[in-house]
Amino acid sequence: MAEISNRNRVDEALLLVAEALDPFIEREVAQHIPEGEDWTVLVRLRDEEAGKYGLTYSRTDPQTQLKMIIGRFGKLGYLFDRSLSRAEKNFASELASVRNDFAHFNKAFGADDTYRALDTAERLLRAIGAVAQADTVRKSRSDVQRKTYAEETRRDTRAATKMPELGAAELSPWREVLAPHTDIASNDFARAEFAADLYQVSTGLEASSDYNDPTEFFNRTYLTDGLKTLLTLAVKRLGGDMNAAPVINLQTTFGGGKTHSMLAVWHLFSGRALVDLPQGVQSLFAGIDTVALERPVKRVAIVGNEIAPGQSWEKPDGTVIRTLWGELAWQLGGAEGYSMVADSDANGTNPGAALRDLIARYSPALILIDEWVAYARGLYGNDALIGGTFETQFTFAQLLTEAVKSVPGALLLVSIPASDIRRDGDEAAASDLEVGGLNGRAALERLQNVVSRVALNWSPASSNESFEIVKRRLFQEPDAAAQRKIDATVERFFEYYLKNAGELPSETKDLDYKARLRAAYPIHPELFDRLYGDWSTLEKFQRTRGVLRLMSSVVHALYAAGDDSPLIMPGSLPLDSAAVRDEITGYLDDAWKSIIEKDIDGQQATAVYIDNEKELFGRRALTRRIARATFMGSAATLQTQHKGIERKRVFLGVAMPGDTIGNFGSALSILGDRATYLYGDNDRYWFDRQPSLNRKVVERAEAYPEEDIWAAVIDRIRKTEPKSTPEIAEVIVAPVDTVDISESDRVRLIIAHPRYTHEVKGKDTAARTYAQELVTKRGAAPRVNANTVIVLTADSSRWPELDSSLRQYKAWNDIHADKDVLDLTQGQVAEVRRKIDALNQTVAQRIRETWIWALYPEQADGSQPFRVAAAKADGATESLARHVGERLRKTDVVIVQSSPQMLALELGKHLRNKWNDGRVSVGELWEYHARYPYLSRYRDKQVLLDAIAPVFDDIAWQEVGFALADAYDTDTGDFVGLKVPLFDKVPFSIDDSMLLVAPRLAVAQRQRQHAAEAMDEPVDQASANPATPTNPAVGPASPTAPIASPTIANARYSGVIDLKPGSDLATQLKQVAEELLAHLQNADPETLEVRLSVDAGKRAGFPEGVVRTVRENGSNLGFTKNRFEAL
Repeated sequence: MAEISNRNRVDEALLLVAEALDPFIEREVAQHIPEGEDWTVLVRLRDEEAGKYGLTYSRTDPQTQLKMIIGRFGKLGYLFDRSLSRAEKNFASELASVRNDFAHFNKAFGADDTYRALDTAERLLRAIGAVAQADTVRKSRSDVQRKTYAEETRRDTRAATKMPELGAAELSPWREVLAPHTDIASNDFARAEFAADLYQVSTGLEASSDYNDPTEFFNRTYLTDGLKTLLTLAVKRLGGDMNAAPVINLQTTFGGGKTHSMLAVWHLFSGRALVDLPQGVQSLFAGIDTVALERPVKRVAIVGNEIAPGQSWEKPDGTVIRTLWGELAWQLGGAEGYSMVADSDANGTNPGAALRDLIARYSPALILIDEWVAYARGLYGNDALIGGTFETQFTFAQLLTEAVKSVPGALLLVSIPASDIRRDGDEAAASDLEVGGLNGRAALERLQNVVSRVALNWSPASSNESFEIVKRRLFQEPDAAAQRKIDATVERFFEYYLKNAGELPSETKDLDYKARLRAAYPIHPELFDRLYGDWSTLEKFQRTRGVLRLMSSVVHALYAAGDDSPLIMPGSLPLDSAAVRDEITGYLDDAWKSIIEKDIDGQQATAVYIDNEKELFGRRALTRRIARATFMGSAATLQTQHKGIERKRVFLGVAMPGDTIGNFGSALSILGDRATYLYGDNDRYWFDRQPSLNRKVVERAEAYPEEDIWAAVIDRIRKTEPKSTPEIAEVIVAPVDTVDISESDRVRLIIAHPRYTHEVKGKDTAARTYAQELVTKRGAAPRVNANTVIVLTADSSRWPELDSSLRQYKAWNDIHADKDVLDLTQGQVAEVRRKIDALNQTVAQRIRETWIWALYPEQADGSQPFRVAAAKADGATESLARHVGERLRKTDVVIVQSSPQMLALELGKHLRNKWNDGRVSVGELWEYHARYPYLSRYRDKQVLLDAIAPVFDDIAWQEVGFALADAYDTDTGDFVGLKVPLFDKVPFSIDDSMLLVAPRLAVAQRQRQHAAEAMDEPVDQASANPATPTNPAVGPASPTAPIASPTIANARYSGVIDLKPGSDLATQLKQVAEELLAHLQNADPETLEVRLSVDAGKRAGFPEGVVRTVRENGSNLGFTKNRFEAL
């Protein structure tokens, strides 16, 4: 037999839909059809109003039928609002798209598309009551899925992007602690569908022993408190206890376990001996009269959506049934039972007292009615149907409840959809998929009114019990050894949560959460919370059934892949598995598949790319797991007022022992910057179907030429850096050429262009080469003042981060400029502004973190060539120049305050050839300092001048010092205007022509002068003048030989200390006074000079009030140079 293609299956389904829709449409719009016409006239008239003439219409054309269902017809409005819900009309819209693809595009249908088309067709057929056609389509759908699941498994194995090992050494992988049931491990779809079907079980069509066999059913069923209560009530009632509730309404939300609970009661009274059922069921009835389980019980199962209200159906014995009461009678007593209500069944009228007689005759009797609303709504407004009128249906419901109530040993279980309070909704509304349009709501209200008078309302499970239901169905029971491993895992997770409490939701610190971890194992409670809290709000997600379907795919995929994680978490969901992806996106629209592949999971996903790029993340697949957890926590919330998931909950869905939680924020931030569909706002994150602004930003950021980024950072630095600092005489930003750096004799800080970068161990970096060129050249000429150039360059490892931040900053600014063109919402504009503000600060910080290398010429002495030295000056908090200047001052690379001793030492060491002549002019000395890197690098000439004058107060000037002179007379060999420290006054001004004189020459000349003066004076005159200086070095001396002054050890002290302005200055000054100055004072020195130098700078300028106060107080305290200067 030839294999049926997917395209043929879709074709057959569309034909079945067409066959069923024609009578349905005819019936629903009959009142609007002119006499002698059929329903297609309404479509023709609407088209003609729109100017479309000459078209042909067929009652069996799916296109025309589906247009009829979903279209608006002028003043008549939407004609099917009463009979179909919004969700059911969406099925029609989706089928219209399928039919269009089939008819016009010659589309090849893959397994996923085929399954989706057949599933939609089946749902629409059941919604219109076309049971037989729906069953045919269901069989085709099951065939497709059974046939393709093996191929999907192979495809998953080939295509899955390998995950790294995530296990912790001290923890066992979940798969080794709790193995999944065989059907889950083997991915046996027929068993794993989890859609309990009362009709198939009761008619023997269900092949799976999980649902068909009582013992297997109870083995896989977790007995919740609600289910225990239901089973106990059933045993009591069917045993004759008139105090037990006769009518029970199993009222839960869509997929909440109503049918499963009915099956539990059905199997309990199957005739299987109690001792053959699991121990949990046996223990339930200990001490209870179980007579009802020891005798035959008549069982009736009626499923409303399996019965068409407008059609009769024939039983194996030839009995033709038309109504629900006819079906009830036949199931209780066969043809004999049917005969008791045959007339009322044939006429579609209520059976009256015969109904009580029927139930009494065949009791004990268990009656189960599922999907009653689905049947009743088909009667609304259609009084001519053979199933009876809408009103008769509720008369029957009232008669049935009263009859069951009055008959001992009779029990009625009814499932009526519960109100389902949707998120962000103000009113409770039952699920559209279960109720179906205005007619369904009318049926629901009437049934609730009738049944609630007698029925006990019952709910099957609490939220915590729902976890147990899923666990029991998916995993085997743990033994003692497994339980010990579970306890160890729970303890380790709880310790990990306490250690990282600040990064996780507060409840993770509570012992109650520890208990939840244990109860939910091996599934993390956060995953259950997301599924039951968020995903269950989706219309097509059937709570426990939906959780079971999804988690069976997840568990199988992880088990087959050898997942070694200690728990199954939101971040564990293998969305790169086709089966898992198809299952979870089945509750969303088709766009999500491409979103997952683009950003979240798969070989080309953004998250996977980031992990591959960053080894720190990739070792734990961190970005990928964060993307998965964000998707699981946000996709179902997209249509709510509070969409998205909190940052801490994202982390909770990922964090496990072995993870460094401090890396999570970075991974999420990078993902947010690069992902196309990820949004973030006020610590909440979500994936959306529309590309985020981030994608536009990334595209623009990548498109900027490198030159634009360079120009932007240079412009920022120029605007923010001062022109000078206390240590730097001039700040120059990114000069174009060496010729732009003048031959100034002041220290310049050249903030280099970003193309010149340096690295820690770089010997021939671009920055070092650039600095070498600046120091040695000015244009084509050699540079003279090489010792005045310092270059501040960028770190090569830091530049990429600054480049990325600046590109994003520019891109967000461009987005803001184009906000009208891009039609941004107010919320998006606010988001853009927040991004700009945040990135502005980031860029400023990263500039300070990037320009950290100060390069300057360094030379040991004049006989050696200079080299370009590098000093790291990171840690800047404001200005680059100010911070670098402070660092260089502290390391004596730049000198802002010198002394006569320092000058004398350098003269004797580095300028000894010159100093051997005994003299050097101030101008010459300054030229040397500006030119040669082996001399101290003074900020400017003033530093040199300020270092000269203090020599006149230095008692040790002859050892380490100098004298001054106005000029040198080459003819006489004497210095003109010689000024000797301690005996002559400091010159009023010191200029370039003034000479520094070696002490030996100054002493010798002064001695000669005194000797000459002594020879010219009478002897008594000299002896009579005791006030004449008698210092043997410079005073009157022997005419034959000068007398050398004796060397006195430890005769002078000088010291400099840098105080810490950020600390307590008063305490620091007090400490200096007590621990140093006090000892000097107590030694009775001839001279004691203490100077306090204050140097403060503020780029924006000091406030006027501060300026006024400092000036006044400085004047009162006797400060000299008590002034503020402009920069």
